[in-house]
Amino acid sequence: MILIGRYRSPFTRRVAITLRHFDLEYEHRPLTAWNHLEEVRRYNPVGRVPSLVLDSGTVLFDSVAILDYIDHLVDPARALLPSREPERHEVLRVVACGLGALEKLTAWVYETTMRPSEKVHGPWAAHNEDQATSALTWLDARPGKLWLALDRFTQADVTAVSLFDFAQLVNPALVTPGRFPRLDALSKHCNTLTEFALTKPGIDVGMTTPSVRGRFAR
Repeated sequence: MILIGRYRSPFTRRVAITLRHFDLEYEHRPLTAWNHLEEVRRYNPVGRVPSLVLDSGTVLFDSVAILDYIDHLVDPARALLPSREPERHEVLRVVACGLGALEKLTAWVYETTMRPSEKVHGPWAAHNEDQATSALTWLDARPGKLWLALDRFTQADVTAVSLFDFAQLVNPALVTPGRFPRLDALSKHCNTLTEFALTKPGIDVGMTTPSVRGRFAR
């Protein structure tokens, strides 16, 4: 399989984390829509990442669809999104909140970095930041000691850590130490795990080759 997209994208990263968690070998091509738009469009007509090229040549795009496919490659008991209710919707609620926050945080990034400073619409940027903050607050208040759903590692944790680490990268003032202690602790714990440590945002920046193969590739 071939994974298209940089780990800086939290949507790409949550796919990479899941592939590595299940020891599924893949080739990594850290392409971006900004620098390689035409090539990215070869895999996704929208020109977005991530995409996953299957060994059959079929291309899946959008992290939700890709992760659904990955879960069906493993034993149902190992799937990071349970197939049965009510466990399934418990995880999905957390994932949906995390993805919503990612969309809002991404909109904030675009508004504050892609426009000339005199054309940034402050109220719109603040609105998106406020929505991301509200989502982070809800996630941080989830019951439990470590994991965010079912008292075990699930896609809820993959998504939340991908979100939190992305926020630390693009808007550190949003996640200052102590503001979201539960998410901070979860991030620190998960980033000691191989699948998280080897997919940190920025780890694929400045690569001299177009692809990286294998579970332990850097």
